[in-house]
Amino acid sequence: MTGTEQGRRRMPRGWRAAAIAAVATAAVIGTVSGALASASGTTAAGSVTAKTVTAKTVVAKSSHAGPAAVALADVSVTPKGWAPVPYEHAQLSVPGAWLVETPQQQSCVSPQITGMIFAGEKPAIPKNFGCTVPPSVAWMLPAGKLPKGITHHKPTKVINGIPVYRVASAKGTTVYLVPELGVRVGARGKSAAQVLATLTRSPLAVVVGRGRDATTPAGWAEREFGGLWFATPRAWTVQHEDQWGTCGTGLNDGSLLLIDATKPPFYLPCPYQIPTAQADQAQPGLTVVTGKYAAKSVGETYASCQTRHGLRICLSSVTGQGGFLSGVLIFSVSRPKHPTAYFLLGLSGSGASARAIFDSISATKP
Repeated sequence: MTGTEQGRRRMPRGWRAAAIAAVATAAVIGTVSGALASASGTTAAGSVTAKTVTAKTVVAKSSHAGPAAVALADVSVTPKGWAPVPYEHAQLSVPGAWLVETPQQQSCVSPQITGMIFAGEKPAIPKNFGCTVPPSVAWMLPAGKLPKGITHHKPTKVINGIPVYRVASAKGTTVYLVPELGVRVGARGKSAAQVLATLTRSPLAVVVGRGRDATTPAGWAEREFGGLWFATPRAWTVQHEDQWGTCGTGLNDGSLLLIDATKPPFYLPCPYQIPTAQADQAQPGLTVVTGKYAAKSVGETYASCQTRHGLRICLSSVTGQGGFLSGVLIFSVSRPKHPTAYFLLGLSGSGASARAIFDSISATKP
């Protein structure tokens, strides 16, 4: 840690120096597993104002009647100099210098904290951390038990196409219940209204949401690795390795990293990174790990599985938990008599590209 850091940062040790050992709450597992289903029928710094326009959608493979297309995360609601912060199926944007606090990632830094956003925990800092919650703060929490029949009532307002219901809160604080996304969001301070006006669905919600499969965009390249086929942007750099050895989320921006893990993982001495919204922002990319040491290299547990296109896909137990891990979807792909492959998929932007990659995974050549 640098001399500019005060207090402590609480995170478990692991191959990504991040919350690998964190276990998802039952609420998250239920939310994600309920959404991960095949479209084919198998189970599987500036101001911003709220918009009520219809959300954009992923282009579907066919035009025949069937499941609706998937609504995308609205990237237009994030002001310049701000960064999106996802949690489960929801996302708020905050100034890029704000700290991101989660149950697995807590930090205090100097010289001045301008704001904090809490994902998955109430807005509070342990007394021994050497700092306090600043005046400008926002948070996202699981919705909890919904009031009976709430969705049949007129919402308080509609933010970027998403109905919200205001709930009782302390003076100077605004809290909304968001049944569609399964969360409660709140904020206080001079930026509260601006922050809440950026509410949209997260890229994770786009990738695992119910709806028609996304069409592979024109010009993308079909890839084969580990006995599986999938599509990625042709412009991405392709790298091949035989050993896991990386920091952060395991992704390289705009790259496809293919690891046939024939050697045990090499754990790098990863540098400390102050967890600001800008630093935690997701990047596009994909890492696929196969081979003898694949499971040990990725080092995850998997709690939510569904079958899609004849493949068993299981989501990591850290899915959607907030912090920099929310920028990557980690999942395993398996089928009978074949070794398991592990995917680390960047959840950036609107989620459209990530959804297209996810939906393209197949055991056979397209």
